[in-house]
Amino acid sequence: MQNYAAEVLAKIDERFYLDSKTQSVVNNGLTFEYSGVNTVTIYDIDVVPENNYVRSGVMRYGQLVELGDGVQSFTLSQDKSFAISIDRGNREDSKMVLAIDDAVKRQVREVSVPTTDIFTLAVAQGYANTNNQKNQTPTNLSASNAFQSVLDRRAALIEAKVPVDKGLTVFVTPRTEAFLWRDPEFKVICDRTKEDKATGKIGEIMGMSIVVVPSSYLAAKTGFLMLSNSVLVRPIKFNSIRTGDGFSFGIDGWVAQGRRYYDVFVPKNKGVAIQWWEEA
Repeated sequence: MQNYAAEVLAKIDERFYLDSKTQSVVNNGLTFEYSGVNTVTIYDIDVVPENNYVRSGVMRYGQLVELGDGVQSFTLSQDKSFAISIDRGNREDSKMVLAIDDAVKRQVREVSVPTTDIFTLAVAQGYANTNNQKNQTPTNLSASNAFQSVLDRRAALIEAKVPVDKGLTVFVTPRTEAFLWRDPEFKVICDRTKEDKATGKIGEIMGMSIVVVPSSYLAAKTGFLMLSNSVLVRPIKFNSIRTGDGFSFGIDGWVAQGRRYYDVFVPKNKGVAIQWWEEA
């Protein structure tokens, strides 16, 4: 019987990963600083109705109305961490393929980045859903209605006095993207020179950046999520990574520890600039 030789190569079968899909839609409007605190409070200021000016008597401009204000408080909730160890023996017995610096990079790109993206989109969509900012009758998208449905939600933003000429992003599922490309009108007017493969942006149309994300990034039965880039606030109080010798942990090898403290918020006066499409 023939005996065949075998060899283990110092090669790693790395997984596919995605760059951040949401970096362009956060911290473009308000920004929050959490120096020494975990909660910040901001104000929103009222306006008063306009009167008909009268040309005789007193109070010709109308009765004085004391200007009111409200407050909104935002408390950080996402305190995330990871811890990795590599034993010296395991490293040396696996052709040195285990490296702590590489492990940290892998952790960030495969776990931290998508987790943050999913949470960011969930906050935006959750706000829109709570405030009924979506199509009123769940309707499945198709090649014949996908683009029109996007325009329908864009019209809803216009009705809410949201600027739509630029600075809108539409997060679509791969299924919705396929429907859009099958729409002749969409294909003609979509500006593909603005494509960015790293972020999933397939182009721009009527002031909207179209970004494709895995369906797992959005809630079930979602056709797309549309929002103004100035809505979301994503403060990061700290984002730290420490690597070093594992001796203090009783490990002959190396350790890495990471921690990030952040959150995503929707200020109420900006929240009207979110819409999503619910499928049946």
